[in-house]
Amino acid sequence: MRNWIVIGVMAALLAAGVAWLWPGAKTGPDTPAPHAPRGRALPEFAAVDVASSPGEGLTLTGRVLDASGRPVAGAEVFLSASAEQTLLGVHCDACGQPLLSCPARETALHTLAFFEQQQGFLSPRASTHTDAEGRFRFEHLAGVSFSVWARAPGLGIALRERAAPGEPVDLYLPPLRTLVGQVVDEAGRPLAGARVHGMSRRAPLPFEATSGADGTFTLTGLGEGPFYVLATAEGYLPMVEPQVEAGPQPVRLRLTPARTLEVRVTREGAPAAALVRLRADHLSRDSRTDGAPIRFTGLYPDEVVVTAEARGLASVPRTVTLDARVTQVTLALEPAGSLLVTVVDEEGQPVPEPELVLRLPTGELVRQERGGTGALVVLGPLAVGNYVLTGQAQGFRDAQLPARVTPGESALELVMVRATVISGQVLDVYGRPAPGVSVLVQPTGATTLADAEGRFVAQVPTPGLYELHAHHSEWGGGQLKVTAPATDVQLALEPRASVEVTVSAEGRRVEGADVVLWVEQQGIFRSDRPSGSDGMVPMRGMPEGTYSMMASHPDYLPSERREVTLTDGQTLKLEAALRPGAPLSGEVVDGQNAPVAGATLVVVPRGAEPVQSDASGRFEFRALRPDRGYRLEARHPGYDQVERAEGKAGGPPVRVVLKKRDVYRGRVMGDDGEPVRRFRVDEHDVNAPDGRFELPLPTAGDRVIASVDATGYEPLMVDRPAKPDLGDLVLEKLPSVSGRVVDEGGGPVPDAVVSCDVCDDSVLSGPDGAFTVASPPYVTRYTLSARKGRLSASQSLERGARGPVELKLRQATRLSGKVYRQDGRPAAGFEVEAVNADRSEPLTIVTGPDGGYSVEVSPGNYRFSLGANREFSGEPALVVQVGGSEMTLDLGPGPGSSSLTVLVKPERGRALWVVAGELGAVGNPPALALMRSRWAQLVYQPRSEQVRLTGLTPGRYTLVWGNFHVETPGGPEVRVVDVPSSSEVVMGR
Repeated sequence: MRNWIVIGVMAALLAAGVAWLWPGAKTGPDTPAPHAPRGRALPEFAAVDVASSPGEGLTLTGRVLDASGRPVAGAEVFLSASAEQTLLGVHCDACGQPLLSCPARETALHTLAFFEQQQGFLSPRASTHTDAEGRFRFEHLAGVSFSVWARAPGLGIALRERAAPGEPVDLYLPPLRTLVGQVVDEAGRPLAGARVHGMSRRAPLPFEATSGADGTFTLTGLGEGPFYVLATAEGYLPMVEPQVEAGPQPVRLRLTPARTLEVRVTREGAPAAALVRLRADHLSRDSRTDGAPIRFTGLYPDEVVVTAEARGLASVPRTVTLDARVTQVTLALEPAGSLLVTVVDEEGQPVPEPELVLRLPTGELVRQERGGTGALVVLGPLAVGNYVLTGQAQGFRDAQLPARVTPGESALELVMVRATVISGQVLDVYGRPAPGVSVLVQPTGATTLADAEGRFVAQVPTPGLYELHAHHSEWGGGQLKVTAPATDVQLALEPRASVEVTVSAEGRRVEGADVVLWVEQQGIFRSDRPSGSDGMVPMRGMPEGTYSMMASHPDYLPSERREVTLTDGQTLKLEAALRPGAPLSGEVVDGQNAPVAGATLVVVPRGAEPVQSDASGRFEFRALRPDRGYRLEARHPGYDQVERAEGKAGGPPVRVVLKKRDVYRGRVMGDDGEPVRRFRVDEHDVNAPDGRFELPLPTAGDRVIASVDATGYEPLMVDRPAKPDLGDLVLEKLPSVSGRVVDEGGGPVPDAVVSCDVCDDSVLSGPDGAFTVASPPYVTRYTLSARKGRLSASQSLERGARGPVELKLRQATRLSGKVYRQDGRPAAGFEVEAVNADRSEPLTIVTGPDGGYSVEVSPGNYRFSLGANREFSGEPALVVQVGGSEMTLDLGPGPGSSSLTVLVKPERGRALWVVAGELGAVGNPPALALMRSRWAQLVYQPRSEQVRLTGLTPGRYTLVWGNFHVETPGGPEVRVVDVPSSSEVVMGR
């Protein structure tokens, strides 16, 4: 028994005891404090001193100029250390994105706290004024990197980040600018007295205004943009426009009334005390009740999961959509269980600080906990049922287990596998940490983001040779080849080649435009920040080469694609003209001309991202091709589109008519007479303890037609008369298969994950290795597999097989070899893609500097992609049986290998096989047997008459030419050949 587990149990029990003995405050419907959104705890914004002792330190000089380049005398210039954090550097706790770029609506509550508490903005630590020539000077500085900004009467603010002493700093003050807009409610009515906060996404300084009687507001004194704008009003939730241009186009902020969720908790029909938990995207709230109804206020109209728990009791998780101003839900407590989770690596040692996430099988979040190293994590009490547990930890691959909660306590051990990692730091040209820079890992194409200290961690699939690419539009770019695993990698940014693109539209420079440069099938470079008031987007640190370039903006059509050639050490200045688009607007209504909110609309042909109708049913596509006709398609879970809707960009508003679905109620029952708690009716997920539902469903004439699905049951297609009550819908349990998971010695293996290649769900084997899993619907044959750590097993079964099935776990196979290019050279840093055909599991391998690789894989039948485009059709694939403790497999035309040329007449659905050895018989179609060959090459649907197969070891082979999926008339053509062969082989002629 591990001592750290014992310590973890004691700690967990002590914590649980303290929690239950702590007196809960009396709460009720009129007790808002525990249930309303609380002020967010903001990060520490500690001041960083920039002063040095007199006679010591560094000097920073520069000039302040207006937009035309004339000196600005008497301008105020401010300075702070780059190390002093601002709101621009804060990241979302939930998703890790920069806070101002996080799309979750709950994030608006977080950013509002910064404005209300006046935290996270630029704070000057030194100041001075410019002389008659616009020059300024800071002396006796401590530090190597500073933020410098300036302002002057009649001009806007300009900022230079990461200014270095000794490097001249030019600050161009833009003309004083104004941002105007209107705040309205859900119905489009003006909201007076709303507070509007604004901040430049370049210079984090706050601005504020209040909307007038007509809902309009004006933010004045602005400089460089674009701007982050947030509006809030009493009784409404904050609304954000994350990237707004200060210009003639007003911004419209539509506020949504706050939603309230009222929760009643009962036990055997009587009110009960409990802890109520609320979970959703970026949302986590907990509160206690002594039995009175409890209210969660200040909620967005989203989908949430609510649960209640008391000692030894819990409610079934309920998924609730907050459509109404007040939504009521009753949670019934029932006997519950707990999961006692230990998280270890493959050697049984504790995983450092794992984060555990518990979800429903349908994906909704139920619980999220971070455990200490070696501590037992107690998840519970939880309602009895099936869940999915995911573990995450730095330096380890994510791990997932099915978790079955039963009454009482259930121990669960989550084994996490160490990942292959490349870690290091991004540095700018001065050797300073470069925060927030995206690092691209090739050849896999994965990306990771450097933190505030420039440090990054990238997981890669296998040891091998990788190339890191980093790029920042202003600081430069860098690339470095690294053999993984690797630590303390320094990725330095250099000026390299540069392009400065000035974006304009209709004769004026455009703020908020983005630029993208790309090379076909190689890589894409995007600007790190949009253009400012000068319309200029810098793209520095680019690798030398020829690129395609395009500029874009939400209010315009993209610029014409342009080819540009960049040269190291040179800056190319270009212009990109955005094309004016035309809006297409309208309204969505029902059959009684009432507005329909929340409908998702798309245009066909696609020319813009989908939009949603607002509370008044209005919608607008902002920039489509002028005078072009479009068909509009609307989707809504409670409505059906009954009429074709068409419009023209720039033309009159379009009216989209939807028919409201009738609401039908019913109950889903199992064939054992018990209600099914979790099921799906068409696109509606339902979680109800009594199996009852009340949903808008589509009709065909006078009949209701809908599908009902639930885990472990046969799908049911409902076709009944359109009556309000559909009655009981009885689901039949799927046939199940039982068996045991054993080791190579025949001993039982507990806690192995058992699943199948076409199943959505999985189960854990019991203490005696026993398992029972539902057979998948719709298929006649499937593969059952078991896995625990590096051990695995699989077996192919016919549908209807009941077992018992014995899955004997085998050790992973150490697969190694070399990969060769078509010219016979070793392929260094080459990505090989494969799939375990037994389990439909993908496998990615990256070769080392010598083209070699060595990985551990599960035994079984694999298909390796050999073509450059990694496509199944027309590209060669290698089919191999992998097994044993060790196996060598070379890919490509290596030394001593031969080639074979086969002439065929290409036909749709036909495939050419070359199988090692002589085959006694070939099926019709042959694919089922040949996909389990010991060694074979396959070319599905050859693109040309001449097919050249390479990488063949000298010996005897069988060629097969025939249909892949269906029977070939007269049977496949079979030919035995010896390799090497001096002549071409003709098939199908």
